[in-house]
Amino acid sequence: MRFGKGIAKLIETGEHKELLPDLVIYDKPEFKIQCDVAGIPILSFLDSYNSVENVFREYKTGKHPWTQSKVQRHDQLVFYATALKWSVGKMPEFCDLDWIETVEDNGATEDFWRKTGHIIHVTGRIFSFHREFDERETERMEQLLIRTAEEISEAYVSYINEL
Repeated sequence: MRFGKGIAKLIETGEHKELLPDLVIYDKPEFKIQCDVAGIPILSFLDSYNSVENVFREYKTGKHPWTQSKVQRHDQLVFYATALKWSVGKMPEFCDLDWIETVEDNGATEDFWRKTGHIIHVTGRIFSFHREFDERETERMEQLLIRTAEEISEAYVSYINEL
């Protein structure tokens, strides 16, 4: 995760261009969404948001490959689409997930975030996956958020009553 956060910092500062020249960045990197979804306060950060077209990109690193099937099942994307629906008033039609391929080599070194016995680095290859949204998915996510908030609230009340 720290490696991924390091890549996010490079993107935020524009220093990614030499390392990942083909990476698509929209006009609002690290776009903060803070709103209520059906009365439930949420906070999220989109890796990159296109404010004109109301679509976003999610960047993933890691040595385990992403597939279209994995992207379709990844509820984080539906959560973000739901957050956009409630914050800007319109659900995005789609998003793209960009898997930034990484590899791990043995050998002590120092990379941009710590001294380690393993070298983690990007290969420079980016695999993009397009994912379209359906209104039913955001409705399901809204119900999940409500149910989860209710369960947390009930657990909290129970905890307080036991004190």
